Amino acid sequence: MQTRPLSERRFFQQFLSDFYGMRRALWGRRADAWQPPTDVYETDRHIVVKMSIPGVKPGQIRVHCNGEVITITGVREGPDPAEVRSYHQMEIRNGYFERSIAIHEPFDPREAHAQYVDGFLYVSIPKAPESVRHVVSIRLGV
Repeated sequence: MQTRPLSERRFFQQFLSDFYGMRRALWGRRADAWQPPTDVYETDRHIVVKMSIPGVKPGQIRVHCNGEVITITGVREGPDPAEVRSYHQMEIRNGYFERSIAIHEPFDPREAHAQYVDGFLYVSIPKAPESVRHVVSIRLGV
């Protein structure tokens, strides 16, 4: 198997760096953030955010409500880069992730709770007759 010359590797790394830097400038996000697949649905009494983040330690997850926006951040650690000689296939995103979800239904973040089950984060937020404007961080119930 032939490997790419070092100059091509550097070119590709620079391309990715420029691309993610441009994405950050356009979207105001951290350049290296990835976005986990996320579902948002309602039950009779709650808004539920379900995020697929297998391999993330619960202590690495933060959930923050500010007005209508719920922001979930965390880190999924990958293999030690010093130990990886080369990748043959790379599809699993590692590192810092961030996802902000705007909820356009009235809810009360003071009574929200989060739990991490089988690789899924569930954030359950009670509906309210009117929006309750608070900035809160939700503790993860493990």
